[in-house]
Amino acid sequence: MGSIDLLVVVVKRRVIVTMGLCLVWLGVFGIVLANLLPDGKLVVIDPGHGGIDGGTSNRGILEKNINLRMGHILRQVLENNHYRVIMTRTDDSDVTNFVPPGGSRYQRDLRGRVRLVGRVQPCSLISIHVNWHQETWRSGAIVYYQEGETSGRLLAELIQKELNTIQKTQRQVRSANFYVLRNTNAPAVLIELGFISNPEDLKAMQDDTWLTRQAEAIMVGLEIFLQQTRCLPQEAGGQSKAKTRL
Repeated sequence: MGSIDLLVVVVKRRVIVTMGLCLVWLGVFGIVLANLLPDGKLVVIDPGHGGIDGGTSNRGILEKNINLRMGHILRQVLENNHYRVIMTRTDDSDVTNFVPPGGSRYQRDLRGRVRLVGRVQPCSLISIHVNWHQETWRSGAIVYYQEGETSGRLLAELIQKELNTIQKTQRQVRSANFYVLRNTNAPAVLIELGFISNPEDLKAMQDDTWLTRQAEAIMVGLEIFLQQTRCLPQEAGGQSKAKTRL
């Protein structure tokens, strides 16, 4: 082998070694970067009702519209803080398109929401609703979790704590047996933003500034939850046969 051929072989070997080292470095860097980036901070926001299902109402204000408005505000707040967000609906429609025909529109709508969550495997599901009560003095946001689910309860308690800092009425979390919570394989909560039957709450829920404060409080509770827990799917809740509100 001539000196030129030998030089070519040496250069090729050095290039190969250098490339190998670069690939190893990129692999290590990729692992570190993956741990630093918010890949696990995927949240599904579920604005309740939609389409022909207006939810509850008062003075011509429909729950479905408040839910959607809050959904977009919460999405913006979360995305501004490096979350990835998926919404079950982004306009005035239901979620029946996620499931095949069969059964009532109401049932397919609920199944569609659950099916979407199951596909994307988020760190949490936040379902947004509005409360109503015949006693119009009742007020304040209330966070619900699926009965028997510890991670859902922790998430609910942390969000409720933050919401209580910005509202007059100090509420406690409540367990429930809502379809979306019961059948979701992820830490999930359902937040009633306030009572549409209460004049002050109704006015506040039409104010983007107020809704943004609620969204920021929800995000703080979620942040603390993710700091305290690992982002893993949880077992579906107990099969209680209590009647659901949804």
